[in-house]
Amino acid sequence: MRIDSGDELQAACAGLAAALPAAADPILVWLRSARECAYALIAPCRLAPGRAWRWRAWGAMPAVATCRHYGLPAYLEGDAIWMHGRRVAEVTAARVGECAVIEGAFPARLAVEPELETKFRERIEAQHGWRFDTAWPSGGEARR
Repeated sequence: MRIDSGDELQAACAGLAAALPAAADPILVWLRSARECAYALIAPCRLAPGRAWRWRAWGAMPAVATCRHYGLPAYLEGDAIWMHGRRVAEVTAARVGECAVIEGAFPARLAVEPELETKFRERIEAQHGWRFDTAWPSGGEARR
């Protein structure tokens, strides 16, 4: 599936989350263009922290860790990722069906990093213990 905008990302995530059964594995949805790099982590509520107000930080910390991997002094404050006192990316969290949906973005300067998705997946795996081996697109899917 090709997703070209933040609105399309939100719509796709809402549909995926509504259809995902409670026993499913988490899904990482990725939006990338020359100027933007956004993501959505869709996880059944059984895998998310018990309190919904904790979901934003829980889902955003792998993104913060990825920024730090690239030498950016990122930190989470409130509903956003910040660097040097400036808001660089918004993070939202919501329940959709039986899932927690955390949507966020990376600072624009990381959009050109070729290994960004791989490094982000590694941080998710390290912090949450999940493996996304089966989530990589096939050759045909990657070309769409």
